[in-house]
Amino acid sequence: MVADTFLMGLGFYALVPLLAYHLLHDLGLSIALTGLLAGVRSASQQGMMLWSGMLADRFGHRRAICLGVLLRAAGFAAFGVVDAVPGLVVASVLAGLGGSLFHPASYALYAELTPAPHRTRAYAVREMASNAAFVAGPALGGILAASNFPALCFVAAGLFLLAGAITWFGLRPDRDNAGTPDRMSSLHRLRTVARDRQFRRFVLVSAAAWALFSQLYLAVPVRVGQVLSGTTSLGLVYSVAAIVMVVATVPLTRLAERYLRTDQTLALGTTALAAGLWLLGILPGPAGVLTGVIVFTLGQVLLLPTLHGTVSRLAPPGAVASYFGANGLVLSLGGLIGNLGGGWLLDLDAGLAQWVPWTVFAAWGLATAAVYLLVLRDRSNRDTAIAASG
Repeated sequence: MVADTFLMGLGFYALVPLLAYHLLHDLGLSIALTGLLAGVRSASQQGMMLWSGMLADRFGHRRAICLGVLLRAAGFAAFGVVDAVPGLVVASVLAGLGGSLFHPASYALYAELTPAPHRTRAYAVREMASNAAFVAGPALGGILAASNFPALCFVAAGLFLLAGAITWFGLRPDRDNAGTPDRMSSLHRLRTVARDRQFRRFVLVSAAAWALFSQLYLAVPVRVGQVLSGTTSLGLVYSVAAIVMVVATVPLTRLAERYLRTDQTLALGTTALAAGLWLLGILPGPAGVLTGVIVFTLGQVLLLPTLHGTVSRLAPPGAVASYFGANGLVLSLGGLIGNLGGGWLLDLDAGLAQWVPWTVFAAWGLATAAVYLLVLRDRSNRDTAIAASG
């Protein structure tokens, strides 16, 4: 699964960061149309994630991953051969639907393959592999795109096909639940997710944290553009963040598991996101940008593995991918709110003191951290007692 994660991340980060440039400069599309195609891909993935998660629980996580990577490979390959808008829409839909299938199934398989007490650490390893791909992917994509953009598309598609082969031949077959007494229907899974009060509360708070996390792709590039010049500087900042995540994710997750409760780790991670954004906007010069991004990145390191580990523990057997699908859907709504609200705040920046939007980000994060402590404290204490008695 770690090899699977790395290959899929490598294929994604090799192509997607350069796709908008290809659409704008090579095919001559407008910015609005390029943005629409990105929105179609995102909506096809995030909007379908709950249903895809339920399908993965019904028909098997291994099968869902394999079908998902086939669809994404087809979409990525299509970007290399089509230049008309209808074909680009089809490619975007295929790429998005593929992601909606393999994302919740992949997270569910990590949970299935890992004993419950060690799942947060397993997701930390997953994040480390994904960020290693984030470091290597753009470099690979830049080399290939410089000479032949279709070749980049085919290589990215091939990496997903290779991930599919590793999934099919490297993982044990899905359990066949047909005829067993604990078999869940898709409707039962949907009702289970909708009626789980603890999960609802958790995922809504996580959506608020995700609104802050989404500033990585909005507020961070805006601020970097104010302080530094050129896309090379932005790429360097993202590379620094990815390297910090590769180096720090596993050891920091181990420390958090040893000394903190789940609610404390989530609250601390959200607080670090807030502090990083505040420092990014307040501190002057390149040193301020790097300081803010590093603090923000350490917040990611604490937040993401613990968030995914919590979803896997809240989900009942037979519905883990459904829970991850619901989690992905709600987090995407949080990201939308973050993008809309963050964009509005940053637009106001011209008429207000510089510190205002960044202080609002910080206040949002601190409030979300406080709610994490309120929502999850009882659950964290019960989990600790169960682990101690076991």
